Amino acid sequence: MTRPYIIFSDLDGTLLDYHTYSFNSALPALNKIKDEQIPLVLVSSKTRREMSYYQEQLGLSGYPFVVENGSAIFTPIGYFQGLGDKDLAGDYDRYTLGKTYHEIETILNSISDKHRYHIRGFHNTSKSEIGEMTALPAKQVEMALTREFSIPLFFDEKAEIILRSEIAVHGLKILYGGRFMHLLSDVDKGEAVKIIMEGFRLRSGRSDLQSIALGDSLNDFAMLAEADYSFLVKKHDGSYERRETLENVRYSPGIGPQGWNQSLTTFLESGGNNE
Repeated sequence: MTRPYIIFSDLDGTLLDYHTYSFNSALPALNKIKDEQIPLVLVSSKTRREMSYYQEQLGLSGYPFVVENGSAIFTPIGYFQGLGDKDLAGDYDRYTLGKTYHEIETILNSISDKHRYHIRGFHNTSKSEIGEMTALPAKQVEMALTREFSIPLFFDEKAEIILRSEIAVHGLKILYGGRFMHLLSDVDKGEAVKIIMEGFRLRSGRSDLQSIALGDSLNDFAMLAEADYSFLVKKHDGSYERRETLENVRYSPGIGPQGWNQSLTTFLESGGNNE
């Protein structure tokens, strides 16, 4: 770690192109980050299997990552010491912050039954339909379905109204991503960033570490608000997320990975002084 930064990044629509899932436009900044040994932590609504896959594709294996919108943090075994309660999950230490998938599905089904309304999501939809909606190949649809802490739901105004009237008492909430509503515990990406920053400070012995975060959707706002430097990436349709606003956020000029690349390259070359 040659600079006092830890970078946190969303995937879909941010580091990955919304339509193609390519990160080619971000390669210059990715290579610069690797050359300067700046840790890049992926923070996404994706599952553990998906995150492991993209870590490998991006050349980021060995760093922590955050799954399902802040529901859990996974690190290599022994990566952080003294950070809090954890358990062993395969090849990772897992810090669990949210309810399990089974608990959430049980609550969701009871709400659906109570209101006699079919709430559609990953829990009751065919693999082929999910593949059509996401443009993911079959293998990656399989990975997307291995959820441990949350359920992506299709945008549906009536379902949203029903859920909003019921879920708070169960400690659940809805987060809005680029393609789906996500039903999960009352957790967010920002809390995960806070915990990981503490882990890096303990691991490195450096108190001067600062966080940089990049995202494009409403489910990224807690992460952007928590970071010392934050970039709102332009969405695939050329707009910025406007459902809420943030103070002190910087706006990436380009769309998706192109904007990601522009923002980080300019920031690092200017020593963090760009506005």
